[in-house]
Order: sequence, then C-alpha cells, then structure tokens
Amino acid sequence: PARPRSLLGLAAMGIISIQTISKELMLACRQLGRAIPETLAALVASTIVNAAGGGFYVERPIDEGEARIVVEEAAKKILSTDQPGIAALRLQAAYENAFAELDRGARNQSSDAKSAEDRSIAWISGFQAKFDADFDTLTGLYKKIYQFLLLRCTSPQGTSRAVQDQNVEREVAAALESVFPRVGLRSFVALTSSEKAAQLQELAGIVLGIRLFNKHQNKGGVGLPTLDSEVDRLKADELLVCVQKDVDEVTEFCKKFADSILAVKRAAGDRSRPSEEEGERNRSDLLYHRQYLCYLLNLQEDIAGSIERMQGDRGAFNEELIDLDALVGGRISVPKEHVYPRFDSISKKYRTAWQEVKLLEARSKLYTVLKDLRKQYFPQLPEASMEVLAKELREGGALLIDDEENDEPIDLDTIPGPEAGDGMNSPVRLTVDNAPDFLTLPLDFQGFCIHTLVTQNRLLVPGNPAMGVVKYAGRYCVFATERGCSDFCTEPQRYFGSVREMCYQHPELIHLLRIHEDFPKSSLNAILELTSGSHAVMQADVGTETPLHFEDSNIDKGYEWNEWKLRREALHMADIRRKCTSTTQTALSHLRRETETQVYLPKDMATNTTVNKGTNPPRYKKYHRFLRGEPMPMVVAEIKFAFDEARHLKRFAPHVGVLRHSGSSPTMWLHRSTLTFDEVNSKAQRRIFHSIQAEPFASPSSDLPSSASCELPHASASW
Repeated sequence: PARPRSLLGLAAMGIISIQTISKELMLACRQLGRAIPETLAALVASTIVNAAGGGFYVERPIDEGEARIVVEEAAKKILSTDQPGIAALRLQAAYENAFAELDRGARNQSSDAKSAEDRSIAWISGFQAKFDADFDTLTGLYKKIYQFLLLRCTSPQGTSRAVQDQNVEREVAAALESVFPRVGLRSFVALTSSEKAAQLQELAGIVLGIRLFNKHQNKGGVGLPTLDSEVDRLKADELLVCVQKDVDEVTEFCKKFADSILAVKRAAGDRSRPSEEEGERNRSDLLYHRQYLCYLLNLQEDIAGSIERMQGDRGAFNEELIDLDALVGGRISVPKEHVYPRFDSISKKYRTAWQEVKLLEARSKLYTVLKDLRKQYFPQLPEASMEVLAKELREGGALLIDDEENDEPIDLDTIPGPEAGDGMNSPVRLTVDNAPDFLTLPLDFQGFCIHTLVTQNRLLVPGNPAMGVVKYAGRYCVFATERGCSDFCTEPQRYFGSVREMCYQHPELIHLLRIHEDFPKSSLNAILELTSGSHAVMQADVGTETPLHFEDSNIDKGYEWNEWKLRREALHMADIRRKCTSTTQTALSHLRRETETQVYLPKDMATNTTVNKGTNPPRYKKYHRFLRGEPMPMVVAEIKFAFDEARHLKRFAPHVGVLRHSGSSPTMWLHRSTLTFDEVNSKAQRRIFHSIQAEPFASPSSDLPSSASCELPHASASW
C-alpha cells in the first residue's frame, strides 16, 4: 500500500494511536478493493510483531516510521491467502463485535428508558405545593404521574417516549384513577422524596399488573406482548437443538484435526504423509475450529440456561394469572389489600421472563452470525491427512491423544497438595478429595492443555480435570496427560514463558486462551472498548484546483448601496442616542453591577425635590375712638393691612404714638421716635416711613387713651 499521508501530519506529535493506524489501514485496504471492519483492522494492527524488539508494536509508543510499517504489514496479512491465522482473527473480530453491538444496543435502550423515568420521578419527588387547595398545581402533578405511567407501563422494559395510542392512554388513565384517585394527592404531597419514589414504583407495578390481567381476559393490554407468542416466534427449543447439532459436528472436526496432526508426526518416514505447509495449515485450522467450538459451547450454555429460567418464570406468571382470575371471578369489587400485591407480583414475573426472552433473541442473532461466518470459511481435513489418520488409528477406533506410549507411568500423588502451600510460589495439585470447591474452580487457558500446546507445536487439546487441577501463580491448569502434568510442575515458569512466545507468533491464541491480562493493549476486549465509541466518517485524500497567483480583494462587507436602508439605520442610531440605560438589581445580579458598561453617559439635569407654596390673605383690624374722656360718639376705624406691610408695621409699633382719624382713612402720628432713615432697609419700610413723615408731628393729645402713648426705650436722637 501507498504511504499514508495523514501519518506524516502526525509525525510532529511523536506518538500515533492505534485508532489512527486502524483507520489508515481501513483506507489502504479499501483502496486495494477490500473493505474491512474497524474492529478487525485494530486487532490485526495491534498484533503486528516488532522484529527488532520481539514484542508487539503497540506495547510501546509508535512513531511515524513504525506506524507506516504496521499499516503495510497488517494490510499484507489481511489481503494474503497463504496465512491461515487471519481466518481465526476474522472470526474473533466478527463475533465479538456483533456481541458488543447487541449488548450496547440493549444497554442504550435500557439506559434511555431509565433516564426518562428517573427524570419524571425526580420531578414528582421534588414537587412542593404552595397550599393544599392549589387545584391547578395538583392537577399538573397528577398529569406528571400519568406521563410516568405511560413511560413505564406501555412496554415490558419501559420506553423513553410515551406511546401515542388512545386505547393505551385510556386504559392507563382508568387504572390510575382506580388505584390512585385525585383525592389522595394531598397525602402524597406530604411524603418525603424517598417515600414518593417508592410509591411511584409500586404504583407502576400495580398498573402494569392490571394491564396484564386485562390482556389475559382479552379486555385490554394493548401493546403488551405475550410470553407464549414470543417463545413461539423465537423457537427456542429448535434453536437449542441446532446449536447442539453444530457442537457435536465441530467437536468431531476438532478430534479429527488433532488426531491427524499426531498421526502425521508419527509417520515421519512415510513419503505419502502431508507436507510441512499442510501440517501448519492443519494446526491453524484446528485453532479456528477450537474457537468456533468455544463460541458454540457458550451459546449452548446461555440458551439452555435461559430456556430453563424462562420456563420457570413463565409457569409462575401463568399461575399468578390463574389464581388472580379465580380470586376476582365475576365480582364487581374486590378488596385492594388482596389484589394489589398480586398485580405487583404479576408485573415483576413478567419483566423477569421478558429479560430471558430478550437474551434468547440476542443469542439467536449471534448464532445467525456464526452460521454466516461458517458459510464464508469452514476448512475441512485434507485427503492426505485423512489417509494417514486411517492408517494410525488403533484397534477399536480409539483416538490418538498421547503419542508417548513407552514412557514409564507417572505417580501424580507425588505432586504436593494444598496443604503444602497456597500455590503462588510452587505448584500444588487439587483433586476432589483435597479441595471442597473442586467442581467450581475457574480453569485458565479455557481448559486446554498448555503442555501439549508447547511441546506439540501449538497442538490444542482439552485437558482432563480427572487427573487433578494444578494451581500455580494464581492460575488453575489442567493437562491431557500425566506426563504433561508432571513436567509442568517441574518447570512451570518455562511453560508460561513458552505460551507467551507462542502468542506473539500466533496472536489468535490470546483470545482463544483468554489471557487478555498478559497482553492488555492487544486484547480484543480492549480493542472493542476503543472502537465502541468511534463512528467517525472515513476520510480520504482529495484535491481542488487553486489559482496560480492569488489576487487581493478589497471588498467591504459592510457596504450598503440602498439609500432607504441607510436612512433607516441613521434614524435608528439617532433614536438610540435619545435612550438612556437603566439597571435593576435582582437576585442573580446582586453585588455584580458594573457601571462602566454604560454606553452613553447620563445627562446633567437637576430636579426640585419639594415646592413650598402659600397664600397672602389681607388682614383687617378695627380701632375704636372716644371710648374714654368726654362723651362723644364712638367711631370705629377698620384698617386693611397687606401681609408684608403688617409684618413691617410691627417693627414700627413701638414708634407710633397717636392714631388719628381724618375722614374715612386713618392716619398715623409718630410720637417720639428714635428711628432714623438709615435704619429703614426695605422698600415696604421706607414706604411706611415716608407716609409717617409726611404728616406734622404733634404731642399726644389729651383725648386719646393713656395707653395709646408710650415712652420709647431708645434715647439716641429725636426728630
């Protein structure tokens, strides 16, 4: 393949990730006419061996030159037809990727439904009414509870969106009104958040049970699938029979391949025996069949267990329906203490059985994937190998498992038991007699014999637990022969190291033997985690025509030719100038005011805060003459004073001595005054002063009252 350009752009970074390398590998294979999935590209790229270091390239940082080598070697390995090991890698990548996709889809659907339910529960649990008689607010709460039931009770596992079906909505609304009427909202609001959440879960179970019971009586339950119809659709029993048939067939294939490899080794001097190349292909095909058989056995175990659990759950579900039908019968009303727990129990058993239905559906899809892969590649034993195998078969059709016939018998009882140690530093042999949990021990290396794998050039045969389980360094190993068990206990580290070296040469053994922890960056589980969230669109190198000499363009993006638009903008700007900015302190802007954000400065202007106003009414005073002295007719003089004149007249009161009436207007006579003209400082005072000065002075008359005359206190000067 051509040198990837995009890797050159990442050379400055110093480190190139496996995701980038896998995408470049996919692009290179696509250019060569072969489209490969990202999981296979990442798996093959992460298992390319570095000849200089002896390990995989991904075990240390990869630079640009090494990344180019990885892409080229991986592309050669994928596109080649003479490397049988790539078939096992393709099988592992396809099956595990399909398994991960099904699991991811189920988890996403469940998480979406759960998140929608959690949001509804959180809103309802945190609801607080202002007062008990708040009818509108309580009605909104009741609608929220109804929407929660639409999410939870319209499908076995819940949905993220409510179903738009009038029949379903009416049935859920009727069940809600029957179980939880609006009258109970006040007591519900008074509960704590945890109590509200528990009540909602119980309410959902009861409503779903009511719908299932209506479905049983053919009176409702629209949209709820029945367990019997789903089991009939999946045909679980037939599926299990097909898987069992394939298991037997592939097991026989594996036995034939293993026996043929041993038979070819024994017929070393026979000229008709297969070539070395054919023997290597048989070993690689045996690994392929072993991996295929492991997947079939896993499917068989999952399907058999799921069918057994589903039959139990379905039987309990049907029994609950029958008992509830007998309890209710034709009655109009039944005590809720009797039926509500049964409705809740029905919903729980229904959901449990539905989980097994979904598990069976997923395993059925995986079996379909295996059948499609079998159509693409499923090697058969060559004719030459079958002829050699027919010659080497012992009497009675016994299989060739061990080719060491003349060895002395091995006494396995000499191997120390669990009483000699914990098996971390030295191997110990566990049997049924000395290990109480012998039947539940987790076997490492998928239960295959690593002694045969190392000594017989990756011949993979299952171990025999009847000879005991050897525990060493936290691993539980089984062996096919007594010799293998004894040799491993002598040098356990050598066999572990040989298994690791063999995995470097044949990376399909990493996933087959389940030793992902020894190769963390090359394991299929780690690769699936890296590629699970990577759904980016593939990129390719493209080109476009550009001018030879670029011309500078001075284009004003803000230019406007429309005169009316310019006028409108001018009027808008002029109108803005007359605006003033106002601010208001709120709870969010408290202590965050910034006065420098004002666009226009405020105008300088003053405002009167108060206004003093009043009236100046005239003042009238009456003076009576001839009340004393000689008898004379009494004369009343009424004088009108303005406010200012009356105020200033008080100042002259000490200086006025005689008040004389002449005609209809009064005249004032100054008695003995010490007031000078310089002391008169206002216009009103001067006007009064001149009016007084205009009359001649006279001494007090004897006909005036004695009280009208007064002695002035001042003695400075006299007029």
